[in-house]
Order: sequence, then structure tokens, then C-alpha cells
Amino acid sequence: MSLFISPTLASGIDQKIDTIVVLMQENRAFDHMLGWMALGGPQGDTRIDGLTGDGSKFCNAKNLSLPVSGDNVVCVNNKALDNCPYDPNHSFEQTTERIFACKYSKSEVGGISSNPCTIHNSTSGTPTMGGFVQSAIWLKKNGLNEMSMWPSEKVPIITTLAKEFANFDRFFCSHPGPTYPNRQFVHSAAAHGETNDEVPKAGFPQKTIYRLLEENKKTWKMYYEDSLSWAIFMDDLRREVSKPNLVKMSQFYKDAAAGTLPNYAFIEPRVSANKNASDLPSYGLANHQHPVASVREGERLMKNMYEALRNGPKWNSTLFIITYDEHGGFYDHVPPPQIGVPNPDGILSKTGFSYERLGVRIPTIAISPWIKRGTLVHEAPSSQKPTDTSQWELSSIPATVQKLFALQGGPLTKRDAWAATFEHLIVGDMPRTDCPTKLPNVPPPTLEEFERQYNLPLDEHAEGVITMLCEMIGEDKTVEEDISETGPFCSSLGICRSSTCGENITNSAEFSEWRIQMWEKWMNM
Repeated sequence: MSLFISPTLASGIDQKIDTIVVLMQENRAFDHMLGWMALGGPQGDTRIDGLTGDGSKFCNAKNLSLPVSGDNVVCVNNKALDNCPYDPNHSFEQTTERIFACKYSKSEVGGISSNPCTIHNSTSGTPTMGGFVQSAIWLKKNGLNEMSMWPSEKVPIITTLAKEFANFDRFFCSHPGPTYPNRQFVHSAAAHGETNDEVPKAGFPQKTIYRLLEENKKTWKMYYEDSLSWAIFMDDLRREVSKPNLVKMSQFYKDAAAGTLPNYAFIEPRVSANKNASDLPSYGLANHQHPVASVREGERLMKNMYEALRNGPKWNSTLFIITYDEHGGFYDHVPPPQIGVPNPDGILSKTGFSYERLGVRIPTIAISPWIKRGTLVHEAPSSQKPTDTSQWELSSIPATVQKLFALQGGPLTKRDAWAATFEHLIVGDMPRTDCPTKLPNVPPPTLEEFERQYNLPLDEHAEGVITMLCEMIGEDKTVEEDISETGPFCSSLGICRSSTCGENITNSAEFSEWRIQMWEKWMNM
């Protein structure tokens, strides 16, 4: 069967949706954020393939070599914290351990052919979802963080949206690994050989949905606070012609109110706290929901965006998608698909991985007045599957954009040609009139939260942005001093820079101030 089916419109869809808005948050698994909805009750939905009252079904062993019983068990709990005690490891290697309950080895000599921990391209391993705790313990953590889930009443914004519109309970990240490659997939349906958060010397060159939109005379914008944080890795976003389309998040609310949003809008949430931005709807605090940031502030962002769209003049022609880049190391009980998943572009990673299996399940919600209330999106119907093995994953977003806008010149890769799409959710002769105009209240941040976020040390995302911004404005020239892990230009993470650019940044507030200056310098080059 051919992987590519030429985009065609369902009857009337071209007159229903002319604006698609995508918000991608950070590092959360489906069970972690929405799994407890399966318990039912006022905040629940028993149809969901989530967590149930029988907690013994959702457990991991502390030691994989011993029986899963007694003191060797850690089960899910409902005690997730607004900011986590640590960021669970979710690299390609540790994600493999967590999915397949095995110890990752770089050596394939003598490996069992079905074991992805030793044969890295294996698609015949058994994904037990049983290695989250053991993998954490191997890294000197206790694994409790990985198994801590959010009860529905503690995340009222995403729970309300899941109940009011379409909640996907089989939507996977595109790659069994971390942020950067998965964010590449949502923009371009490929990772260009990246398996972890490797920072490229220059941007990634593949064609993105933004260039395809331009070729079809459709408009797009990417909204941000302070600067782009991840999309700056994509060459298409670094073109001179793209700069007018890269705009501050404050403009999003103005565009929503004025009815001047583009055909396609992508939102990059705030990743660091800015002391000079406390008057913004974000309060200047990180709202990407990274584990050491704040789930509450991410809920505030979802609420602000939804209400701006809902009460704006283009609501009746808008599709709003909320998704996450990947699972962030948190437990999910549904095994990711690994049958029939195509390599996007023929490129292998430097370790030989061919991208032929998906990553862990992630929360994804589709929001529109054309979507029936209480829609649960489980298995894709055959009409939405280009092949028998097609699944919903991050490449489904650019694939659905192509279908909704009847874009010509696609697909971007074999992956978005294969991915299931979800334009079938847009139904009915008239838009709903019962969509809530306001969502539950999110209390303002405390003074303690402001101070905590201002003083957070740099994480791997901040280090990546520093590296890229220095390269983009030409301040990445190598210094003559010897660089070592204890050298003057190494971060607390042990990440050593090849220049003095950004060397004096020590916390989140300093990072925000620095990157605003660097971003404005690049935008004006």
C-alpha cells in the first residue's frame, strides 16, 4: 500500500476551519496528567484507557531481577507535585529501559535479537512498561517521582478541556526519547538523525510545515515569550523571511481579540522566569510544565489561551490543539506501537537507530466548537489511517494541517504520510453554542513561587538556547583556554561551551534577561 494519500478535504471542512493553533507543553505522559480520569466521577470518564482503582495493576519492580511483589514494588499514586523533586531521565537510552524493562547497553555484540536495549533497532521487543522505577534507581533516584500522577481535581484546566472537547487516549510522541527530536517531528515529521538533545552547530535543514504553508499561500506565526526556545533549531525558522512571523506572546492575545490570527499559529511556552515581565498574563514565570517548573503555571497558560480564542471573533472557525513533546520519564501503562512505523527520511542516528517505533503516550486535546462535547478519541477509524498500521503521533499534526487546508506539495516525509489524521472530529452543520466562556480559576502565584523560579539553575534547554543564540549571532568563536568539566566555561550540568558567550549566567532570571538581548540582536541583524 502506498504511504501517501493526496490531501483531500472532507465535505464542508474548508468552510469550517481557517485557523489552527497549536500549544506544545513539556515532558508529561498521558497517565501522569489524565490517567486518573478513568476512575469516573464528576471529573472522570470511565471510557478512558487510564488508571483505575486497582493500583496493583500499575506497578513497577525496584529490581527487575526479582519478583514484582512485596517490598520490590512501586505502584502509581495520586501525589504528583506542582514542581517535581527532580527531572526524570527521558533520554533515548533511559526511555528504552523504561519501556522494555531492560538495561541499555551500547554494545550489540551477543545481544538478544529482540531486546531493544542491546539491538537498538529492534521492533520485536516486548514493551512491558515495567522499567520506569528500575531505570530511575540505576540513576540513584527512588522512582517515586516517576510513578506520581495528577488526580483530576488538581489539574482542572486540562481536565475540563478533555471533558468538553476531544481527548485522545492513544496519541504517542514520535520518537522514544527527549524534547528536541520530538519537537522536530511536530514541525517537520522527522528528527534528521537526532536521538537525544544534541545541539547542532547549525540548524536542522529539513522542510517544515511553515515552508509548505508559504508555498500554498497560507499565513503562519510562531508566538513566544523572551525568545524562541526550541524552534530556533530549525533552519526554516531562521530564514530572514521568517522573522516577521516570529512574534511575542502578548501579540497572540491581541491577534485573538482582533480576529487577526494567521491560518496556523504555534505557541512556544515560557521556559524561564523574567523579573521584568510580571505584568504579562504569564506573570513572567515558566509555564511549559517542565518537571522542575510548574504544572499550575502551564494550566494558567492553557486557560488564558482558551479564553482568548473562545471569546474572540474567530472562535467558530478555530481548531485549538494542546499536546506535549514527550513523556518526560513519567510512567504510562500503554505500550507504544512498534509495528509498521516508517523511518521518516532514510536517515539513521549516529548509533544506528532507524526511528521505526514510537515513543510513550502523551496528553493531546483537540478543541473547537465543531467537536462534540465529551469526545473520546481512541483507535483511529480506517478513513483516517493511510495504512493499516497508522497511529496518532506528533506527525499527525502537520498531516492534519495538510488535510484541513488541502495543502499541495506534501507530505513532508514518509512519517506524516503514514500518520493517522483527525479532521474527522470536525462535524455538524452548526458550531456548538455551549462551549464554556471561562474555565476554572487558577490562583495567582505566590511570592515563594516567584523567588523559586527566579533562582532555578540552568537546565539542558537553557544551555541549548545559549549555544544556539551564540552561534546565530556569531559569538561562538572558540577560546584558547583549555575546556574541561571543571573549566571556567562549564555549567553546573557539566556542559562546557566553546566560547565565553553566555558564561556568566547562573539562574533563570539572568538567563531571561540575557536571551532577550541576544534575541533582539539576532532579529535586527
